[in-house]
Amino acid sequence: MLDRTNIAHIARAALRAGALLGIAGLCSCSSVAPTPEPQASPAAVKAVNRRLEPVTEPWNFGKTPGECIDTGTHRIHSTLRDPTIRERMQIFLPTALDHYRAAIIALPEPDGPIDVFLFGTRNDWLDYTRERLPQEAAMYEKIGRGGYTIEGDAVLYDIGRWDTFTIAAHEGWHAYSQRVFRHSLPVWLEEGIACYMEGVRGGVNGGPPTFIPWRNFERYGELRDVVYQNRLVPLDEFVQGTPQDYLKDGRRTLLGYYAQAWALVHFLSEGEGGRYRKGLERLLTDGIDGRIASTIWESNKAGTRNERRMAIGRQVGAAVLREYFAEDLKRISAEYEAFVRELVKRGNGEKIWRGESPFAPPQPTVPAPSDAP
Repeated sequence: MLDRTNIAHIARAALRAGALLGIAGLCSCSSVAPTPEPQASPAAVKAVNRRLEPVTEPWNFGKTPGECIDTGTHRIHSTLRDPTIRERMQIFLPTALDHYRAAIIALPEPDGPIDVFLFGTRNDWLDYTRERLPQEAAMYEKIGRGGYTIEGDAVLYDIGRWDTFTIAAHEGWHAYSQRVFRHSLPVWLEEGIACYMEGVRGGVNGGPPTFIPWRNFERYGELRDVVYQNRLVPLDEFVQGTPQDYLKDGRRTLLGYYAQAWALVHFLSEGEGGRYRKGLERLLTDGIDGRIASTIWESNKAGTRNERRMAIGRQVGAAVLREYFAEDLKRISAEYEAFVRELVKRGNGEKIWRGESPFAPPQPTVPAPSDAP
């Protein structure tokens, strides 16, 4: 029998043990003309422990010399060779943390600096992974260009200037969430929010980063391929899987998983006229407060005993979807599919590149002032 104590124990154990991974895709967007940068909403919550000047100390991995850069918000254990990534990452990660804490609802700051292991080569990253995760290393070796997070630590390597920052934003969310959520979010939402946090302009070659969730042409391009190639997974089936499940089938289906997860968070945030926004906010609040497991276990809407147990132990399945968003899975699945198909319609790619919501109502045209008397 599961009581409240056992439920909370299972949920916390899953949160501590789960390794979350990300993979960066490459998409060309050179055909879209440059446009003025949109204004992102200001961060409502600022981290209070950021250093004015980072502190750098020697740090080695094996025979590879490196350094540990302490920004106050993050400790970057680095063997990077690219000085641009090194310098920009010290600004990028703290700014991303501000974004995490304000993008959907106000969230707390972590209880200390987040550790990021950022290697200069894939070989060092693989060696570290084999050392830290010997049983799972073979699976992570299948990641072509990406990283993972384990026990609140993000583990990455240099995959080029743009993609390294993208994956740092993704894994940075996982590292943050593992530190502040008392109960873990369902995997499909956790990964979706990590993709949602990737959207950014600037921060790579000069200007400070501006995080804009819709500006994610890599996930959008993959989503478009998923739809056009008839690979869209129905929502009630999609929430049953994990990235590790998709990784076994190869990189292509894994990228499709992330693209659908990215679209799902946007759907829950603003789809159907914002119908599901309050459910999303309640779910995040319950995760912070440690109420997800008990809410699901005691719910009359979440499904069978086994479905509720799976939602608590493995963070998959439709139980959370039923409790927080819609009991009618057929209806919400149809709405999600319609949202995705509308999203990838011709012409919306330019809006994504500008960081604009394809679902925002058009702004009224203000007539030019007349010179007539």
